[in-house]
Amino acid sequence: MGTISPPPGQQSPYGSPTTNSASSGRSPWKLMVLALGALAAVLYFRRPSYLPDLALPSATANGTASGASEAPILCNGANGCLVVYVAPWCGPCRASIPGDLALADHIRAKGYETVFVVGMDKEAACLDLTKSIGRTTRLDADGKWAKAAGVRGVPHFLITTPTGKIRKRQAGAYMAPPEQVAQLLGIS
Repeated sequence: MGTISPPPGQQSPYGSPTTNSASSGRSPWKLMVLALGALAAVLYFRRPSYLPDLALPSATANGTASGASEAPILCNGANGCLVVYVAPWCGPCRASIPGDLALADHIRAKGYETVFVVGMDKEAACLDLTKSIGRTTRLDADGKWAKAAGVRGVPHFLITTPTGKIRKRQAGAYMAPPEQVAQLLGIS
């Protein structure tokens, strides 16, 4: 049995025939491949994330403002930097400080410099936490540097290249031996 079609020049009483996307030359697979290709190009060519170029004051290991002029964080490590961002009100930050210090000592031999940044609280509280760290730190009391760096949770770790390009970020602390934490952060 054949199909019923109207005579030439007349329209079908059932409406216009449907056309599938394959006959019009636009395959859904072709469109999906094109969209994925465009997404890959955007991700590949986007500007990489670097440490913010915002000046931060320094604090000495005994918890006093150093009085030195404010400067941005520069990476002086041969292989890169580890930036540890902590806040005085954060319990996990305080609990992770001994492990963070051990990690800093462990990765120094691998050519990584560690910079501690204390922020998101009043300057007096930040200086008090600096005493617990016992090393020179940077102060970000108003949290502007954290916002520019994309720090949304503390403690926060940023691993950079020697030029300051952020390679990896980790929100939350690892409670493990420094060798294992270095491996989890991609510093081996």
